[in-house]
Amino acid sequence: METSNFIADLKTTIIDRLNDYAGGTHYSCDLAQTLFEGENINGSVLYSTYQTKEFIKANFDLFGDLVEYVKDNMDYTLNPFQEPGKAHVWLLLEASRAILSKLPTIDKNWNNQIELTPKMIKKLTKELNELEINEDDLF
Repeated sequence: METSNFIADLKTTIIDRLNDYAGGTHYSCDLAQTLFEGENINGSVLYSTYQTKEFIKANFDLFGDLVEYVKDNMDYTLNPFQEPGKAHVWLLLEASRAILSKLPTIDKNWNNQIELTPKMIKKLTKELNELEINEDDLF
């Protein structure tokens, strides 16, 4: 994901992943975890420590907000400099959760399962494309 377009790139990736999971039924509150379970399991987004460190440098303020959010809400001290891969995965999961939680359909069904039918994916895609959010609104 290009650093200057983090949210736009993430929204596009979410749409791609929704299509990858078409036909499945998932809890709305867990959808970000489901869509990015591969990165979470592997512990890496870019599979390159160098690229991850460069991404962190380019998004220093965003990672600062993430570190503060994780400390305040999860009582965990995340250190992007000691564990860049882990911090990048946390960013992916938490930013995706924040974006998805702002979609009316996801918010309305937060504690319910939704089936990712073509119609549902189309609706979520429309909501994602209409969502106006910036990095300051993530955490």
